Amino acid sequence: MAITREKKEQYVEAYVEQLAKSPAIVLTEYRGTTVQQIQRLRGQMREHNAGVQVVKNSLMAIALRQAGLPAPQEYLVGPTAVVYLPEDVATAAKALFDSIKDLDKIKVRGAILDGQVLDAEGARKLRELPSKNEVRAQLLGVIQGPASELVRTLEAPANELYRTLQAPLRELALTIQSYADKGAQANA
Repeated sequence: MAITREKKEQYVEAYVEQLAKSPAIVLTEYRGTTVQQIQRLRGQMREHNAGVQVVKNSLMAIALRQAGLPAPQEYLVGPTAVVYLPEDVATAAKALFDSIKDLDKIKVRGAILDGQVLDAEGARKLRELPSKNEVRAQLLGVIQGPASELVRTLEAPANELYRTLQAPLRELALTIQSYADKGAQANA
């Protein structure tokens, strides 16, 4: 049964909306999988704020162009499911590849990351990217390193002055203690 023009426009609009929210997508072939397997994959990806959508290739190509993204025709053939990855691309990509490990029927064709088309191997490398939290920790380390060094540099003169003043005071305290001990011995 043919899809009406209005329905096609609704599909394209929905695809464009998903593409606008996703810095990366992974294009997969799902030939031979069951509805239950796709549903399970959707559930697993939902836990990582990612979405899985079975798409009509010609409509996805239109949506990609409307979103200002390349439409790799070689990846838009046969039964296609698109995995929309959220801002934390690495974490969602790791979850995707862990999930499809058990589903040997799902084949990754490629991906689009920030407007760049990646082949299947490039798509697999998305899981090697640092997660959002790892990037934040690295950035914090980069920022804290110079700040800590600055604090140590600024504290150094004060610490040196403290040690310089501390030595004579310690010597004075020992001298006073010595006189006190001598006075106590003389009175005894």
